[in-house]
Amino acid sequence: MQGIRYYFNDYGGNVEIKKCENSIHSCKEHFHDEISIGLVENGKCITEMQSGNYQILENTILIIPKNTVHKCTPYNYKNWNFRMIYINEDWFKTVFNKENMNIKFSYMKLNKAQFQNAYKLFISIENNIMNIENETKLINYISFLESNRDKNWDKQITKDTNLAKVVGIKKYIDKNYLHNLTLKDLAEIGHMSKYSIVRQFENCYGMSPHKYITNLRINYAKKLIRNNEDFADIALETGFYDQSHFTKYFKDYTGVTPGAYKQ
Repeated sequence: MQGIRYYFNDYGGNVEIKKCENSIHSCKEHFHDEISIGLVENGKCITEMQSGNYQILENTILIIPKNTVHKCTPYNYKNWNFRMIYINEDWFKTVFNKENMNIKFSYMKLNKAQFQNAYKLFISIENNIMNIENETKLINYISFLESNRDKNWDKQITKDTNLAKVVGIKKYIDKNYLHNLTLKDLAEIGHMSKYSIVRQFENCYGMSPHKYITNLRINYAKKLIRNNEDFADIALETGFYDQSHFTKYFKDYTGVTPGAYKQ
């Protein structure tokens, strides 16, 4: 079967599952509110991140931190299957007893037996089987990925970046992204030129302010869809011109239409 489907695990409302089979998923740089754990079943792709480009092969498990900008481009969409679990950060804080999760992007190629075990775990979670055994296995995979990660993953911010101002602009966007923000607004808040804001924001966070705002709106729209709100109302509430405009961007960032996501 071809396409993209989303599932929701009943485990405390903390788990969402995405399944992609031989189809284009998100064609834009994007990020998630949750921490993502993926399993590539078939094919290979290039994953673009601030830290560089990574070739991810089949039988690979990976973890992507919350709010990390990324884009995955398969070599062949006709041979491209993966599953992704999105887990609320609250679960991680409870499991690891840490308020601030220092999770970094990491991936690990699995042998045949390891892959089969990981695949069974993903299927179980997809089917709402989140018992003590499966939760323990998931924790172990996360621990393996964390111990396997490159210690030099962080990309250094260039010297000309006025970090404090850019961070301040991001905080303002995080609180006001549903409003009609303009570069002029951000320039006045950050006391920077529009050019500097675009260049330095992208250097710090991996995407332009416009794309960051759009991504925040799409993530918020997903929550409204799960609350069964009307698509036209969601479009207006999340700052899009109309339902058609909203649908276009929703598919760009999630790989499916709002209607398919709701189903």
